[in-house]
Amino acid sequence: MEDYRRAWEHQDANLLLTLFTEDATYLENPFNEPLAGHDAIRDYWQRVVMTNQKDIRFRWRPVYSSGNDHSIEWDAEFTRLKPSQRVKLRGMMFLAFSGERIARLREYWHKHETPQ
Repeated sequence: MEDYRRAWEHQDANLLLTLFTEDATYLENPFNEPLAGHDAIRDYWQRVVMTNQKDIRFRWRPVYSSGNDHSIEWDAEFTRLKPSQRVKLRGMMFLAFSGERIARLREYWHKHETPQ
């Protein structure tokens, strides 16, 4: 999770991808299809994180671990560039690992926005 934090705060998609298996799924929104594989995850991060966020802060704490399954509670804060807003997020992340890498990531979060 510290590498995930560094990847988000430093907007480093290459570091992020080292955390995932090649065929990993990433479900950012429960109403969308999961992103599947490195290309889809990279595209999402480039579109959402790297081009429209700055001054990112991410904190996390473990909630549950059993075998390869882990739950993380997290909060993040950043400035969205378009439209210009300060955004706070709080959420839960559910991770399934394959060895040392994430095979499935599923998250749910709430958002609070404040105009700049």
